[in-house]
Amino acid sequence: MLDNENPVSKEFPELFHYTNVSALTNIFKEHIFRATHYEDLNDKSELERFSLKVRDFIRPIIREYFSMRMQHDIQIAKEVNRDGGIDILVDKEAAMFLDTTHKVTFGKNALEPFVCSFCAHGAKSYEAKHGLLSQWRGYAADGGVAIVLDTRGIEDRMQHEQGIFAHPINHIADVIYDNDDAGIKKNFSTVFKHFPEILDMLYKNKQPPYELIFDHFIYGSTLVKHHGFYEEKEVRIVVAPRPNRDSILYVPEHESKPSKVIRYTQRGNSEVRYIELFGDAPLPIKRVIIGPSQFQNLNHQKVTDLVQDSNIEVVMSDTPFLG
Repeated sequence: MLDNENPVSKEFPELFHYTNVSALTNIFKEHIFRATHYEDLNDKSELERFSLKVRDFIRPIIREYFSMRMQHDIQIAKEVNRDGGIDILVDKEAAMFLDTTHKVTFGKNALEPFVCSFCAHGAKSYEAKHGLLSQWRGYAADGGVAIVLDTRGIEDRMQHEQGIFAHPINHIADVIYDNDDAGIKKNFSTVFKHFPEILDMLYKNKQPPYELIFDHFIYGSTLVKHHGFYEEKEVRIVVAPRPNRDSILYVPEHESKPSKVIRYTQRGNSEVRYIELFGDAPLPIKRVIIGPSQFQNLNHQKVTDLVQDSNIEVVMSDTPFLG
C-alpha cells in the first residue's frame, strides 16, 4: 500500500535488487523492472500464508455456528458426527470459504496482481555495504550484483505510473512475516473486520459482500510471507492492471487509461507472464554492489563500463568468494 504518511522510504531509504550482470545491463539501458504474475512466482505457496491466518480466525466462528445448530437440530448433530465430527466439518467449511474468496478476488474473473521484489537492509549494516550472503549464494558461479535504488524515487515512479495506467491495485510495502500475528491483523484489519459478516451472509444464503475486502485480501495475500525468509526483509511492488470486461471488478472509468501489456518469457520449461514497470526515465540507481565470485574483477569492469556516463557508484563486496 502506498502510505503517504508512513511510506516505505521513511524506514528503508534504499532498496536492493539482486540479479546478474546481464539482467542489470537490460535494467539499466531500458529503465525497466519486471513484475511477475502471481501464479508464476517461484514459490506459489507464498500466497497461502495470509489465508492460513484468516482460516485460524474464522474457524472459531464456524465452529460456534455449527455448535448452535447441532444443539437445536438432532439430525444435523447426527450427520456431523457421522462424517467425522465437528472439527472435520469446520476444517472443510473454512477451506471452502477461503477457496471461494480466492476465486472471487484473484484470477481472470477478478484481479491478477504482478509482483516485483526487493530487499531492504539497515542503513549502516554490513549488508547495505557488502550485500546479503544468502543472495550471493544464488550467484556463486558467475557472480551477482545488487542494484541499490533510492526508495523515494521508486515511490514517485509508482505514483507517476498510476496516473497514466489503469491500476486498481498499485502499492509498495515491506513484507510482513507470518509469525507477526499482531502486525497482520493490524495491517489487514479490513479482512478480519468484515469476514464474520461475509460468513453470516453465506449461511443465510445471501450474496456476501466480498467487495468490502477485495483490496485488503489481495494486499494480505501478496505481502504475508513465511518467517523463514525474515533476513531478506523483503519489500514488494504489487500491481494489478485493469481487469477484463467480464470481471466483476471491472470499472468503466478505467477505460480512460491504457492497461499494462502482459508479456511472456520462458523459465526452464515454463511460460512466465510479466508486465514492465517504469521505462520512461532512468531508474533511481544510487550504486551497484559487485558480489563475490571468481569473476568479481571482471564483473566490476563490465558494470563500471556500463554506467560510466552516470553518477552511479560501483563497489565490490568484501564477502569472501563462495565457490
